[in-house]
Amino acid sequence: MADIIDNEEIDRDTVEPEALEQHFRKKYKLLTECAVTLKKSYINKLHATISLKLAVSLSDNSIEVYQLNNTSLNKICKLSGHEKTLTEVVCDPKEEHLVYSAAQDGLVKLWDTRVSGLGNISIKRLNILSSIGRTNEIIQNRWDSQRVKTSLSYGSYSDCAGSLPGWHFVDANCFCFKPNFMLQVKFHKTQTEVLATGSLDGLINIFNVMELSEDDALTYSLNVENSVEKLSWLDEKQVACITQSNDLQFWDTQSGDLLRTFTRDKVSRSIKRSKADDCFLVDTYTSIDDTPVVLAGSYGGNGHVLRSATAAGGRLQPAALFPANRQTVRCSHYDKDRDILVTTGEAAIISVWTGSEAAENGTTFGKISQSLNKLHMNRHKPY
Repeated sequence: MADIIDNEEIDRDTVEPEALEQHFRKKYKLLTECAVTLKKSYINKLHATISLKLAVSLSDNSIEVYQLNNTSLNKICKLSGHEKTLTEVVCDPKEEHLVYSAAQDGLVKLWDTRVSGLGNISIKRLNILSSIGRTNEIIQNRWDSQRVKTSLSYGSYSDCAGSLPGWHFVDANCFCFKPNFMLQVKFHKTQTEVLATGSLDGLINIFNVMELSEDDALTYSLNVENSVEKLSWLDEKQVACITQSNDLQFWDTQSGDLLRTFTRDKVSRSIKRSKADDCFLVDTYTSIDDTPVVLAGSYGGNGHVLRSATAAGGRLQPAALFPANRQTVRCSHYDKDRDILVTTGEAAIISVWTGSEAAENGTTFGKISQSLNKLHMNRHKPY
């Protein structure tokens, strides 16, 4: 019997190591990192506030909250209380001690992280301010001066206080959108009435939630022709969409036009890797110089390859290397004002990266301290 020979291509760099430095000119320094747990676990959700308080959800259904102070990550608390897989964790942008979580146990919980310091707050349950409705997933949130808006999906709506066609109100304080296989719900960064949703049916819907009916609220329905994996608002009108086949699309939400599209193969070539099937997209964001950036990696080797590319002029160009990365990255947060990138993933490590110019000038630490001082001036007393 003839031997079976594996001729499968191994993913590798398409240029020599010396040439990589020339292609990827943006330099990011590893500011600090922290292993959340020594047990076999991974982080699948990450959310951060303006002062870089970080909330992460782990595969054991717990949540850990950290604060970035200059060059260190300080643990604030651990939250445990969900019986099934966590689907989202979100920090309140105004009351930074409040954290929302949701899971497949059908509960959305609101936590106060000030109550018991570094202890496991869920034991006392004093910090669980409320359990909102019965829903399987919280996707995104937006607060305005009058009420908390929390968009929910995959819900059963027996506990809703009232409803409109397609929209449901829970406890008169938050609303949830009734979707069909909804995967992503993202509010506009500044226009709190504008909402983008993405689903398995391949549609991105743009809504004005101030309208009283679903027909009036729907502004555009954009056909991605693929299942939507992740949505990100890049500016006032552009939405970036990562599909489940790891393609990248940019849409104009005011005109309904598809601006640019990049296949998985093009993304792989832009980060100088040879095998497109091993390439995966993490997230998209707008960099400090207002350029759209895609963060991508490769499963090749140990799975630690992490690089970024810019989308300018209709082409993807290599941007930054992260050679000190030690895990397969699954989620990220980018702080445009400080040029700070936070990544985390399958090794349950939180890594904080800072642009070389900001690190050399010391502006990163100064801006973090200024943000913390402003928040402390308006801090509320614990309950």
